[in-house]
Amino acid sequence: MKTIIIGINSKYIHSPLAAWYLKASCDEQCGEVKVMEFTINDNAEYVLSRIYAEGCDVAAFSCYIWNIGFVLKLAENLKMVLPDVKIILGGPEVSFDPHDILRSNRFVDYVMAGEGEGAFGLLLRSFTDEGINPDAIEGLSYRKNGEIHASTSFRLVKELDTVPSPYTPEMLEAIGNRIIYFESSRGCPFSCSYCISSTFEGVRYFSMDRVKSDLLTLIDARVKLVKFVDRTFNCNRQRAKEIFSFIIENAKETSFHFEAAADLFDDEMFDILSRAPKGLIQFEIGIQSTNEAALEAIRRKTDLKKVFENIKKLKELGNVHIHVDLIAGLPFEDYNSFLNSFNETYKLYPHQLQLGFLKLLKGSGIRREYQKYGYKFRQYPPYEVLSNAYLSFGDIIKLKKIEELLERYYNSGRFQRTLKYLIEGFFPSPAAFFEEFSKYYEAAGCYDRSISSRELYTILLDFASSLDMEVNLVLLNEILKFDFLVSDNTNNLPKGLERLYIDNFGERCFEFLKNRENVEKFLPEFSDTPAKKIYNKVHFEAFRFNVADETLAQDEDTTVILFDYSQKDSITGHYRFYKIQLP
Repeated sequence: MKTIIIGINSKYIHSPLAAWYLKASCDEQCGEVKVMEFTINDNAEYVLSRIYAEGCDVAAFSCYIWNIGFVLKLAENLKMVLPDVKIILGGPEVSFDPHDILRSNRFVDYVMAGEGEGAFGLLLRSFTDEGINPDAIEGLSYRKNGEIHASTSFRLVKELDTVPSPYTPEMLEAIGNRIIYFESSRGCPFSCSYCISSTFEGVRYFSMDRVKSDLLTLIDARVKLVKFVDRTFNCNRQRAKEIFSFIIENAKETSFHFEAAADLFDDEMFDILSRAPKGLIQFEIGIQSTNEAALEAIRRKTDLKKVFENIKKLKELGNVHIHVDLIAGLPFEDYNSFLNSFNETYKLYPHQLQLGFLKLLKGSGIRREYQKYGYKFRQYPPYEVLSNAYLSFGDIIKLKKIEELLERYYNSGRFQRTLKYLIEGFFPSPAAFFEEFSKYYEAAGCYDRSISSRELYTILLDFASSLDMEVNLVLLNEILKFDFLVSDNTNNLPKGLERLYIDNFGERCFEFLKNRENVEKFLPEFSDTPAKKIYNKVHFEAFRFNVADETLAQDEDTTVILFDYSQKDSITGHYRFYKIQLP
């Protein structure tokens, strides 16, 4: 018997941890088991033909909001071309309504609710061992002789160390340089009603020996990024500190991403994190809202004052990447209230600020209470909010447009100084800037077409020029020019940006590089490199203002900045730069 576990990822860079967990949990009695990976962007006929060519008796799929539509179409067609294949579905998108899934999709044979390790292997063995009763498999619903046998149970693995490690040589070879997901625990101590973790209580942990062993496997394999999927990684402070310390002590080329609660950091944790190499650790921190009534309605317990204080402390460390989340569409938060949440969070200046929209997920508390708050939401994945008693669909459209600009301009990291100059100098708040910019963007038809990263600079310059404000366009040109050159190594300025030309500039730059003292001071890694080769790795640019240190003062002499395109900052993604004096 041959089983194929099919992981359908949302992007190529992702990997299907659940599929590899299931394979690792199968023994020889399960027959041949293979993992195949695709993405939702792959051609459906191509995926079908690949699976068909492989041949299988059983096809198992992990189902999530991002892939359920693709999975159902694929599974239906697979059943047509392989009528005897057994179709098994599992994952959060089918775990909370298995009867409805079986009733609506006659090509599906089995649905597993909850965590499949152990139960999946038992189901596979039942296909060749008539002594195994499917009704005895916790969380299993199935179809037999046209009748649906639905289970109301939801399987949770009590002792996590009994689950074999998925990080096998086969998995590591298959994943390559993509993101690898990791969990040191399952469950969450909190009960936020928008999260499916609120459907069951408590946190279960893998032992520290198991966690450290698996982490060493990934570190030794030179995995580029390990993303912890623990719902609140630092809910157990002592475990979090021990894992942080272990990672810092053993780190090589791997970076680590954690979802953390900012109000649970303490002084000892900050001390440990301060010793981490720059870029080793990334944090994703959910603020969601600064509206206390909204937070109470979704049963989110958080100390907002401490959250803000600790995010500032993390930012001051200077060695960790900080990603902050907001959710639009929560109860009691209207348009103006959300903009207030946006303004307060924006002023923390995280490296990334995600403006997300509430999803009423299957199994979540907020979905059960949708009538209480007047929710209207999409009846298909990802079940995103359309409106509620506080936020109209029109409001959501406006926020969607702001979100797009936030992604293109703030989260790209390419406009750091320009946004700061415009927002702090000419607008009462960050939200006011993005609202006004959104109106201009729409009027110019920019939402309706593809925009290159280079054109973004031209559009922002044109927007600032259109403002009925005393914007210093010469200064703005210099700031935009700096923002471009510090994040793009092409040296070819976008349309609309002007260069400052000075006599013999190229020759003077070359003379600067011929001076060994200059090279050793600013570019020590090039100390033994001929000036001609260094010149191809760096860029010199003249500015009318001192934009390097954000004073924006207009110097009597021209400011010259040296950009080192051989190295990027691991936090900001910007190239190194120095203010210099040319001979």
